[in-house]
Amino acid sequence: MSTDVSVVTWRRHLRSLIAGRRGRSVAGLLRMAGWIAAGLAIVVTLVMATGADFTTAVTGWFAGAFGNAYGVTQTLLYAAPLTIVGLGVAPALRAGVISIGAEGQMIAGTSLAAVTALYVAPGLPSWAALPLDAGAAIAGGALWAAAPAVAFNRLGVSVILFTLLTNYLAIDLLAWLLRTVMRDPAGAATPQSAGLPVSYLLPQLPVPGRLHAAAPLALVGVAVALWWRRTTSAFLVDVVGERPELAARCGLPRDRAVLRTMMVSGAAAGLAGWMQIAGVDGRLQPGTTDSIGFAGVAVAVLGRGHPFGILVAALLYASLMTGANGLEMLTGSVPASIGTVAQGIVLLSAALATARRTVRP
Repeated sequence: MSTDVSVVTWRRHLRSLIAGRRGRSVAGLLRMAGWIAAGLAIVVTLVMATGADFTTAVTGWFAGAFGNAYGVTQTLLYAAPLTIVGLGVAPALRAGVISIGAEGQMIAGTSLAAVTALYVAPGLPSWAALPLDAGAAIAGGALWAAAPAVAFNRLGVSVILFTLLTNYLAIDLLAWLLRTVMRDPAGAATPQSAGLPVSYLLPQLPVPGRLHAAAPLALVGVAVALWWRRTTSAFLVDVVGERPELAARCGLPRDRAVLRTMMVSGAAAGLAGWMQIAGVDGRLQPGTTDSIGFAGVAVAVLGRGHPFGILVAALLYASLMTGANGLEMLTGSVPASIGTVAQGIVLLSAALATARRTVRP
């Protein structure tokens, strides 16, 4: 009898969690949309303060991001890795784990991919080289993310602080590698590796710009994330974020959830890094990640952890930068750096939208 009562109690807890999460999700989306709209209004006001009128500001931004085939491909090129990183960060956020280490995980993934292509198996054909390199990047990112998860589970070290520090560690380690053992033997003026073998480079799609064949992986990731959200595993991850003790009774202890979700986050960041090195840059250099790891965390927050929301947030975030380039070309007075300002304001708006309204002592 006591077992039956405990099972009924668990089911009631789970149902209440589902109902409460759904209600908060709808309210959160509405609050997020309102804050982002306010942030974009501030951006437009700043643009108008430089002398451009409202119509010119909006037209120039749209023209730069979506006005022609080249603008669209550049927006998609930037949005694809952002989507991958955001999708990877989302499960950790659902489990209540705030990880900001995607930038370091991207660097670890791209570094291992470059080592594989240049030193481990440089002579492989494309059909073997591309999956091998992608797997190396995924493994590099996942292993880099496992360190803060293990430190949290074993020693109680803050995930936020540990992942923040690992970002700077990865940046410094990459700089050292490019100045020493991985420096281009051709003697480039700036620290960078040699170019990857041709078989390790992603084919380019037959469109204007540099959109590569791995960009559609973002849509595949959205589809996989939508499927995963309907599984028992996703539900238990949600329970870990709300009631860790209940999740442990249902078969998913918190330490296991932290390790799994962190490694998924790292694997996704590594995959995004491989897309950049094999599809865009063609070699390892300090700016290969282009701060996509930091931005991907913001995209996950903007999208409220939902796959479709993350995809839309990635397109919005990418269009702010590509649209700023078009705005500068149209007006001649508005600098393209306004795109970075716009991204910062949108991120601040997201932070305000997700902040708790109650102040605890």
